[in-house]
Amino acid sequence: MVSNQIILGALLVLNAALYAPLVFTVFRRRRRKVNASNLADAFNGLELALKEAVPDLPPGFTWEEAIGRLRASGVQTKGMEEALKSYEEYRYGGLPLPDLDFREVVKVANMLGGTRGVRSGGASAGR
Repeated sequence: MVSNQIILGALLVLNAALYAPLVFTVFRRRRRKVNASNLADAFNGLELALKEAVPDLPPGFTWEEAIGRLRASGVQTKGMEEALKSYEEYRYGGLPLPDLDFREVVKVANMLGGTRGVRSGGASAGR
């Protein structure tokens, strides 16, 4: 007959083998908050958060389309609309980057759940 210690050891090994992948998946999928030090970093983080939160956004989506989807979902975007206009003028109009309060943009990005890929100091994807 098999001893109780061998059965207990086998069950312990089986338990570890079954739960280890689950634990690694949870830690890997954990989202990080968007940290930004300027308006460009804030919008990069928002773009990544939008792509993760709304996967059916078409490639090359416009900011107006994304903000429209946020509004339709009940997300308050009023505080960031002025920053969005200034950022679009910078990004697409060649004007200098304005020194605006970017915290509203970061707040909306984090309300969406943050991102998996944003590190302190901003994101790597540009828009």
